[in-house]
Amino acid sequence: MKVVEYCDVCEDETEHELIRAEKNLYRCKVCGSVRQIIPEREIEIKAIISTSGESEVGRVRAKESEMLRVGEEVVVEVVDEVKVVEITALELKDRKRVEIAEAKDIYAVWLRNVSEVDVKFSLHKGAVTTPYKMRTTGETEFEVGERINIDNFIFRITRIKKLDGKLLKKRGDKAKAKEIKRIYAKFERKV
Repeated sequence: MKVVEYCDVCEDETEHELIRAEKNLYRCKVCGSVRQIIPEREIEIKAIISTSGESEVGRVRAKESEMLRVGEEVVVEVVDEVKVVEITALELKDRKRVEIAEAKDIYAVWLRNVSEVDVKFSLHKGAVTTPYKMRTTGETEFEVGERINIDNFIFRITRIKKLDGKLLKKRGDKAKAKEIKRIYAKFERKV
């Protein structure tokens, strides 16, 4: 078995190979030095995943000393499926909420599914504004000035409101679907 660990002799992370499993002894493949590496225990943490207003419970796997942070993307297991999600809150065992914590101290991780998201639109046609929702991958990019076909009507994106509060209104400004709170678009023509 091979692992990548920090080598004190090389003063860098290098590949190590297992030479005696019962004693957890590994040899650095660069300098040949031998040291004991005790594998860190991996734990499962309760995960509450929100997808377009619906919640489901899953599990996040992490090493005990791994630091988890709000805003970070992680992979979560739900039944027979794996999803890419963003951490929105960390709840400690004493029920206190924090921005950053070691995995061993966390009771539950609150997450937002970013592999598939609903993007909200405000579609303007004259004096009428119509709400609209589009489901897409979290990585899909939208751009101010871009033309978009919605139900056989062409709209031009005029502004993008991001989840962090920033408003994009300059032509060419872009945002990924997972970062967007709402897109404002103006009617141009029927297809």
